[in-house]
Amino acid sequence: MKNKSAFTLIELLVVVAIIGILAAVGVVSFGGFTQSAKINVVKSNHNSIIKYLNTEIKRCQIQSSIQLKSMGNSQNINVIPCSKSTTDTATFFRAVQDHLNNEGFKNPYKNSEVAFFSSGGNSLGRTVGISYSGNLITVNSSYNNSSGNLEIITSTVTDER
Repeated sequence: MKNKSAFTLIELLVVVAIIGILAAVGVVSFGGFTQSAKINVVKSNHNSIIKYLNTEIKRCQIQSSIQLKSMGNSQNINVIPCSKSTTDTATFFRAVQDHLNNEGFKNPYKNSEVAFFSSGGNSLGRTVGISYSGNLITVNSSYNNSSGNLEIITSTVTDER
């Protein structure tokens, strides 16, 4: 008879149990990573629209119009007049919002939804221009913090066109 070397059933069961424990720990850790990634995307989207609004407002101070992409994944370019008498603050925000949505910004909590809205409530993952009072644009972004509570980031941009 030949000596055959093989694993026993007990050894195989121990290996399967260890793999199961490692997988369970990995799934829990992965869930935490995805939650923190979603929070970071919301914060990044919020900062992006604030910076872009400020940039386009500054550009309007030296040009008579700006060119922004229209909504709906269209590569059509809209010429937006910089004069406040022609383009009020709310319309200006919507043009910037449409441009950034067309650039591919998404709601991290709903990938089928764009990131930026010009009206509406504080829905999870959305960045919303909630107020256009005089020269001020107030922008809110909402996300669930690590405790699962809704948090809202608020920024105000002054429309100095």
